[in-house]
Amino acid sequence: MKQAFPTRRMLAGLAAIAVAVGAVAIWPKVGQMRGKVYKDGSYFAVSDADAHGYSTALVTISNDRITRVVLNEITEKGVPKDFSTYPWPASKEAHEKLPAQFVAKNGTDVDVIAKATESTNKYKQAVARALEKARVSPTDKSKYFDGTFFGKSASGPHGYAVTRVTIKGDKITGVVLDWVSADGTMMDWANEAKSFPTGVKARDEMAKRFVEKNSADVDVFTGATNSSQAYKEAVANALKTATIR
Repeated sequence: MKQAFPTRRMLAGLAAIAVAVGAVAIWPKVGQMRGKVYKDGSYFAVSDADAHGYSTALVTISNDRITRVVLNEITEKGVPKDFSTYPWPASKEAHEKLPAQFVAKNGTDVDVIAKATESTNKYKQAVARALEKARVSPTDKSKYFDGTFFGKSASGPHGYAVTRVTIKGDKITGVVLDWVSADGTMMDWANEAKSFPTGVKARDEMAKRFVEKNSADVDVFTGATNSSQAYKEAVANALKTATIR
């Protein structure tokens, strides 16, 4: 029986089919590259914290568009500000106007509110971090954002611990520990040093331990177990807010 060999026309046809199949196989990858920038959903993030507090942003995204932004400012005691009674009009204006601007710009390129530069910049940083959390393909591969993050413990009979944890390159580089008394005032450490010097020593030593271990999981300070546990909880919560994903 005579063997049949493919003709040029047949070979050309097979080549065309192969190209078409290859294009179909490649197309989903191209489509993925051209896909969404952000995942749909609501994403919460915070700004850096300082001695006056920090800002928060809850950003809702749908089809790569920011559809809603909720902003707030938190005091150095970890208490949300009441803007209905807040005495600074510019900060209140930033709180009221910036959400619509973030939505309209679909990003953080918004104008600074006059006389509320610090508030505006904190809000912008919080929104930027929320958008990073929402990205399909992250631009920051770290575990934590670089910056300084606030944390607090649960409240007990004697008050609660607060902290500011500074992170750089996924390493804890600094920890500030403080205490809010049961009456809502910040701890008077000068008086504490006279009445309970172990408490001051515990504060200072625990701050060092968190940095050295790069973790909230450290040993408690002998003679100050309750405050040590509160400090650990506060630092753990600060690390949670610093977490990118």
